[in-house]
Amino acid sequence: MHETKPVISAPSEAPPQPHRRPDIILIMSDEHAPHFSSVYGNTHIHTPNLQRLAADGMTFDAAYCSSPLCVPSRMSFMTGRYASRIECWDNGSPLRSDIPTLAHVMRACGYETILVGKMHFIGPDQLHGFERRPVDDNRVCSTAIESPTWDDPNATIAQARSRLTTAGVAHTPHLEQDHDVMTEALACIDRVAAAGLDRRPVFLCISFNAPHFPLKVPERYFSLYDGSAIDVPAVTGDELAAQHPFHKRLRRYFDIEGVSDETVARARAAYFGLVTHLDEMIGTVLNRVDGAARDGFNPLLCYASDHGEMLGAHGLWWKCCFFEESARIPLIMRWPGIVSHGRCDTPVSLLDLTATFADLAGVGDDPLSAPFLQDADGASLKSFLTGGTINPDRAVISEYCAHAADRPIRMIRQGPWKYIYYHGERDELFRLDTDPSERTNLAERPEHASTIAKLKSLVLDGWSPNDVDRRVRRSQRERQVIAAAGSGVFT
Repeated sequence: MHETKPVISAPSEAPPQPHRRPDIILIMSDEHAPHFSSVYGNTHIHTPNLQRLAADGMTFDAAYCSSPLCVPSRMSFMTGRYASRIECWDNGSPLRSDIPTLAHVMRACGYETILVGKMHFIGPDQLHGFERRPVDDNRVCSTAIESPTWDDPNATIAQARSRLTTAGVAHTPHLEQDHDVMTEALACIDRVAAAGLDRRPVFLCISFNAPHFPLKVPERYFSLYDGSAIDVPAVTGDELAAQHPFHKRLRRYFDIEGVSDETVARARAAYFGLVTHLDEMIGTVLNRVDGAARDGFNPLLCYASDHGEMLGAHGLWWKCCFFEESARIPLIMRWPGIVSHGRCDTPVSLLDLTATFADLAGVGDDPLSAPFLQDADGASLKSFLTGGTINPDRAVISEYCAHAADRPIRMIRQGPWKYIYYHGERDELFRLDTDPSERTNLAERPEHASTIAKLKSLVLDGWSPNDVDRRVRRSQRERQVIAAAGSGVFT
């Protein structure tokens, strides 16, 4: 196997800025499970720049998205609220423009707010509080208001299987967009750093497509992994037969029954190549930020993804479920001189990241914007990042109300336990410290009845599945009318 030539250099020392609200740079990827990086223990995949970022910052080993699907996860992050509160159910749901976002409140508190790249906004509002968006995502993301239907849970999405069977070497519009995102992001960093400290603080979101499908990547990345010892997940017929009904619906929806090991290996090689490509882009950003440190530029730098990728585990692909590969995300934060170094294994959420950024920006001290933080479903990690403690018993929640579900689904992670509530279907309970691959569902074992009762109470607190079901179906009917009229497409 050829050796990669990553973009990497030694970290630079930068002076802390304890008395100034921080510049914040968020690097966001799409569909990157933490399992597929060296930071989280995968020695097969080349991610030296993520390793470098982690060495200088805080790595979260149990971070979760608030919904394992692009639009609900991203809109939930932008608003700090669960997807069920803002009614962003699926990838055709628009975020209402009268709901304040993180970008709105940071801008109101004096921040310059810039989005470069993907955020998958649906509908005509393609800013949602950002004042500048020099590169959008229209060439790779639909902005159309549309909807799946829960009335036909056994439907199959067109062309989904071809995402696997066509994996390999190619240059795609997704890669072209990421190149443009990188170019503009570096220009933004240069401009902000050159302006010194006599300016507004900046919130810069650099959002890449990689490693989201299409699973196609230039030859130099694909050849790093093609033909190497690609580990194909072991999935038996007995496991598939015993799976939860929801997971069977997902397999039918994506038309991924009976995929050959050769196809799985090739698709995984392409995904690994996209991860390494992403890592090199992250390294380029790190180099530019660290190079500007001599001018006093010392931003809080964060890396996160919107959700994970199953990549064949449990016979599943993409996301849309609550197995660890889908619902867990990488989360690393670095702020030289301020943020403690180390690792945190307490569960956290993308919603906590929203609250943390708002807290650091001073939103809580602004009478106009303070309700955003007070009403958030996440909790600020500011104190923990600067040397404080975090409650090891805290719980985080994620939910899914999109295609193939046909009912509200909610997950909670607390301590070693993960509990999934399926409205009207059987529960799932996994103990992740002893069963990290989630092979044994403990939900029907009498000795765990008290654990299930406690976690179910937390899942249902303030969340009515009957009400959610009614609102999802109403939203689907209304959006189907808009889509049928051909008036839901925006460019």
